[in-house]
This record gives sequence, structure tokens and C-alpha cells, in this order.
Amino acid sequence: MNFDKLISQGYDFNIGRYISEGFTLFKKDIGGFIIATLLAIVMSFIPFCSLLAVGNFYKICKKVDEGQSVQAGDIFDFTDFWMYFKLFFLVLLAVIILMIPVQITIIPIIAAAKGAGENINIAMLFGGMGIWFVLFLLFIFAFTVSLYFVQPIISLHKIQSVRQAYLLSWKISKKNFFMILIFSIIVGIISQLGIIVCGVGLLFTVPIGICIKYVSFKDVLYTQNQKSRII
Repeated sequence: MNFDKLISQGYDFNIGRYISEGFTLFKKDIGGFIIATLLAIVMSFIPFCSLLAVGNFYKICKKVDEGQSVQAGDIFDFTDFWMYFKLFFLVLLAVIILMIPVQITIIPIIAAAKGAGENINIAMLFGGMGIWFVLFLLFIFAFTVSLYFVQPIISLHKIQSVRQAYLLSWKISKKNFFMILIFSIIVGIISQLGIIVCGVGLLFTVPIGICIKYVSFKDVLYTQNQKSRII
């Protein structure tokens, strides 16, 4: 699918509607989504398969959304394994690179702390670790947003290049950078609310969070993209 018009013209990102429609999608097959969550957890124990499990979950969301039958084994689809294998190392490499400045600043901090005694917090401040840590968090937020559309582009739109999927994701996501960042935080909170009920609630809140994100992917990458191409 071509995303050029979407990238050039931009798009609306309706957080409230995505949350509402995400809950509606979840209610279409509550039992199926809970089973898929359990199987996704199992699949996540297979090396390099945690990202693939989530990508396959989006495929299940699409099937439920379109009224297709869902099989328990759908979560164990290894069609996109190689793509997610490469994506895993891309994410790992990016995190390692982002951590380098923080690690480097530890050296002067340790040296300064030896002579600072009780004033170790001042030494840390002058060492610059605090500044680098804040910058590290900012870069992590930016990188997270840049990855937002990578999984649906790979799993739902069958792009067979991690580099192309990432570049498309970044070009699309930066059009609504702060809205996507806020949305990701909100969905993250919703997904973790199940911890309150002794952790069992996660079987409900995690798939709800994934359904909510799927609705946003569908709206931006398909519905609005189709409209922009007609216009």
C-alpha cells in the first residue's frame, strides 16, 4: 500500500474514538482475545518472538474486526519471524547506542564522588549524568513514537523490509508526534490497570490495549490513507 499522500497531507488522530472503538472490538470476542493473550505470553518465552507475538495479535484483531474466524494457533504464525528477528536487533542496537553517553558520564562521576564524600549528589550533578539521563529518556520517547507504525506495516501491510517499515513509520508518526506519544502513554496505563486485580486483570487489560492500538492503525493506515488517495 502507498502511504505518500498520507505522509504529505497528514491525518487526524482521535484518541477518544480509538479507545471507545478498541473496547467495542474487544467485546466482540472477549474469550478469544484472552486465550490469544495467554498464548502470546507463552510465545514470548521463545527467543526473539515477543515482538512477533504482538504482531500476530494485530492480525487476530483484524480477523475479529472483519468477522473472520480465529484459530488458537493464529498467534503462532511464524511467517514474519525473520522481519521481527531483524527488528529486535534494531531496537536493541538503538538502546545500546543511546546508553553510551550515560555510561561514559559514569567515569567522571565515580572520580568526582570519591572526593565529594557526602556531597555525592553535587558530584553527580557536575558529572552530567542527570542531564544525560533526561536526554536519554527524551530519545527513548522519540524512538518509541518513531516505531509506532512499524508492526502494523509489517504484519498487516506486508512490507518485507525492516528499514522501509521503520522509515515509513517515522514519516507517518512524526505528523502527529505528541498525540501519538500521549496516546501511547494512555494505552500503556490502561494495559497495566489489570495489575490492581492481583495481576489476573492483565488478561483483560492487555488485549484491550492492543485492540485500542489496532483501531488507531486501521484508521490511520487504511481508512484515512484511502480517503487521502481519493482526494
